[in-house]
Amino acid sequence: MSLQIRVLGSIALVLMLALLAGSAWLLLHARASARLEVHTAFRGAEESVRDTMKGNVAHTVTLREVVASFEGQRHVRAALINEDGKVIVQSQIAQLRNPAPEWFAWLITPPPLAVTIPINLPQYPCVLQLVTDPRSEVAQIWSHAVTAFLAMLAFCAGAMAVVSLAFAHALRRLKRLQAGMLDVARGRYETRLAADGAPEFAELARGFNHMAGRLEQFSSRNQRLEDQIVQVQEEERAGIARDLHDEVGPYLFALQVDASALAKSIDAETRTRGSTIREAVQHIQRQVKDILRQLRPASGLEFGLEAAVADLVLFWSRRYPAIRFEHSVALVLALDRRSEDAAYRIVQEGLSNAVRHGAPGLIRAVLAEEQEGVLVSVEDDGGGLKQSAAPTEMSLGQMGLAGMAARVRDLGGRFTVEDLPGQGVRITALLPRPRIREVA
Repeated sequence: MSLQIRVLGSIALVLMLALLAGSAWLLLHARASARLEVHTAFRGAEESVRDTMKGNVAHTVTLREVVASFEGQRHVRAALINEDGKVIVQSQIAQLRNPAPEWFAWLITPPPLAVTIPINLPQYPCVLQLVTDPRSEVAQIWSHAVTAFLAMLAFCAGAMAVVSLAFAHALRRLKRLQAGMLDVARGRYETRLAADGAPEFAELARGFNHMAGRLEQFSSRNQRLEDQIVQVQEEERAGIARDLHDEVGPYLFALQVDASALAKSIDAETRTRGSTIREAVQHIQRQVKDILRQLRPASGLEFGLEAAVADLVLFWSRRYPAIRFEHSVALVLALDRRSEDAAYRIVQEGLSNAVRHGAPGLIRAVLAEEQEGVLVSVEDDGGGLKQSAAPTEMSLGQMGLAGMAARVRDLGGRFTVEDLPGQGVRITALLPRPRIREVA
């Protein structure tokens, strides 16, 4: 359940409880008001009749006039009753236009009052009876109560509307803050929020802008550090390759010359040992050349990504002639150094994993431009990913995949590994365009 629904629901519940409390108070007040009004009217009518009866009442005509004086009144009915209990004449209250519902009348109708005043006429003994009839008062109170309830209901509806608008306005600012946080999470540290509106939201916006600015500074510093690390790594690779070539290479060549000389000796045992040494030296030379070819492409990027990828494919195709290698590099977009290095390392690691762990018949490496950036894909038709026997163990191939994913993630791209059972593995990386990562 969203925050908006919960807050508005809580406010609606409070207003509903207030409305119910107001309705209960209104009923109590209406009940007391009806009782006071009816009882006051009854006592006044009784006193008036008793004052009239103090005069000279000689016949029933006068009594009929007294009863007729109550005709149309709102609270009291009068009746003239003879000695046999027969009603001679009685009054009626005013006609009700909008009577109250029975449940409302039951709630607020006060207890009935009645009084019987004996009339001692020589020829017509009778009594005058007064009885309360609160229906008219109840109908009037009902009309007022409906008006008051509608007013309270309108107030609650208006309050809900105002609160909803205010909350929606506040949520718009919170949504802008949420959108800004998502932008920062995607590496768009240049995002800024307008520090306006309520002081609380303005303070939040200023805090967000300060955080984004600091992250932008840290990201810029990290990028420079990463570039320096990549440069140091390339220098180390170049230094190792140079040392192998300049220091180890001559000695191996000298050993090979000496071994060849021994292989031409007159002594049979010496010739055998010389041939063995020469074969061992040749094997070491081949291994050193393989190591040099793996180290050189880091600096080989100076001649372009396409040439470096082609060199990689050539290296593996010579070592594994039974595997068919295909590659395609179709790039017009100029990548920066970090992106080129990441693309090359992904192809390098992908080819190495496929050859060593997949037993494929075909490996295809593709670098192509897309709308969002550069797509790097390495696909094979081998046996798929190999799961480690122990969950805590990680193979070299899995470590290589983790390294590729980290490189792509640092650049703000997307990295996926698809295990296609019976069809091989597809490694895909989407490197964003340099202009998208300028603010990173």
